[in-house]
Amino acid sequence: MLWPPSGRSTATSEGGPERRPLACRTPSCFHRAVSIARVPLARLAHVAFSDATLRRVRFDLHRVRTRLKRFRDRDVVPRWPRVHLGAGSRRVPGWLNVDVRGSDYDLDLASGSLPWRTNSVACVVSEHMIEHLELRTELVPLLSELGRVIRPGGEIWLSCPDIEKVCKSYLDHRMVDLLEDRRTRFPGYSLGGAPTSHMINDLFHQSGEHENLFDFELLEWALTSTGFQDVRRISEADLLARFPEFPERGDDLQSLYVRASLRS
Repeated sequence: MLWPPSGRSTATSEGGPERRPLACRTPSCFHRAVSIARVPLARLAHVAFSDATLRRVRFDLHRVRTRLKRFRDRDVVPRWPRVHLGAGSRRVPGWLNVDVRGSDYDLDLASGSLPWRTNSVACVVSEHMIEHLELRTELVPLLSELGRVIRPGGEIWLSCPDIEKVCKSYLDHRMVDLLEDRRTRFPGYSLGGAPTSHMINDLFHQSGEHENLFDFELLEWALTSTGFQDVRRISEADLLARFPEFPERGDDLQSLYVRASLRS
């Protein structure tokens, strides 16, 4: 018998087992486990995982909660036929504003399926959301599902960071033009003293949130391979002229804007 280590009897005068304090009856490994249990869980998480991992875990937990919330949703007719995907805090009146949480209709857009009825959506707009989805396993399935729910002849309007513009800025201006443009929209934006070339990492990765960037050719391929046609490069001004209710982003210098329609 390995415990108790002293070899002393554990019998009491009544003949039953001796009741000792937990510290006397517990192996040192258990002592350590008890000590660890007293440490706040958040502190343990930061010791065990990187900040980037914790951000992804928190986001995946939101995704799981949303999937469970929509588990039984099938053949749903959207409250509004115009859908704004990846809305975040940019709620647009008269549109169904969709995001993974805190929206009109919470939905995990990376799940590969949509709960809406076939041909029930007239138009979709999504600004700077598609770069957060993995191309083949998340974005292409989403576009295929959008091709199902959008009515024949319906439209999709997308924007995202533009590989071509980012690379051109690096070669021609060492990212200075894009950095100055960013600061006009976000005055507190900083590279923390790093050279301006570091901004290319922010655009491509954004603290691990971005999965892909696109140029026109790649996005055109993703759209045409999932049933869309007449893919055109446009500007934010074109989007706002068609849908003036959308708030202006002012990000044309770094962004790719496209419009496509569904085959009739």
